Amino acid sequence: MTYKLMKKVINRYIVLNIMLLFFCASCNWNKTKTADDTISFDTIRIDEVHPSENINSNVNISCHLNISFIYPDSYSDVDKLHKLQSAFIERMFSMKYAGLSPRQAVDSFRTQYIKDFQGEKFSDEDYDLEDESGFQYHLDLKNEITYNGNNLISFLVENEIFEGGAHGAHSICGYVIDLNTGEYITEDSFAGTDYKKNLSEIIVKKIAEANKVSDPKQLEDMGYNNIDDIVPNGNFTIDAEGITYYFNEYEIASYFIGITKVFIPYEELNIFITDDNPIAALAKL
Repeated sequence: MTYKLMKKVINRYIVLNIMLLFFCASCNWNKTKTADDTISFDTIRIDEVHPSENINSNVNISCHLNISFIYPDSYSDVDKLHKLQSAFIERMFSMKYAGLSPRQAVDSFRTQYIKDFQGEKFSDEDYDLEDESGFQYHLDLKNEITYNGNNLISFLVENEIFEGGAHGAHSICGYVIDLNTGEYITEDSFAGTDYKKNLSEIIVKKIAEANKVSDPKQLEDMGYNNIDDIVPNGNFTIDAEGITYYFNEYEIASYFIGITKVFIPYEELNIFITDDNPIAALAKL
């Protein structure tokens, strides 16, 4: 092989290797860009009925406990996994259980709930027990993942409880965690530092559209409170399409209105979202 031919072959070899290295580096960057497939979840379920042991009545009284707890069970960073589990436990069951494992937290909460119910005293006079078929305390507690990707985890916790009276209570609480920092995302991340002003008008407009009224003031005749008092409340989740706000019973309206959900697509928020915000990549997909 001549010197010129050998030099030509070597140069081609070097160029091919550089291209291969660049290609591999690009592949690795794309793989680590998001956290879509690095977190896996598991679910613990409980569905039990327990009769009262302290009844001064002829009426049958029991409690129904229904729990469906989704929690992170696998993540590449073990320390972050434990923090995530604690966050999920705290938001589902309260800070009292945050230091426990998911299974321990569920079991401890279950034990305490049943113990509290069993310690309750029931009588016809105190609880107006007229129905001989009895009545049932009820706690339905569950959570749901609304988004898992781009180093963001979004989830909501739903709580429905009945302990006698005219009706029960139902609430939804939403959360978004930035996996890069382990911190909860706040509204200034997608609506700027002046987020109350920026979002209030959008939220009221969306509620009016959902109720098919042209003038938002008409909402006040339908059971909503003063619309000037409707402001972003920090209770939201994200998904691939946008932000969803949750306003719980009595928060901005009468009980019969129930929970008000307000969805805002990212295209209506992009004017506020800067490139360094944790949801920037998601909002601009």
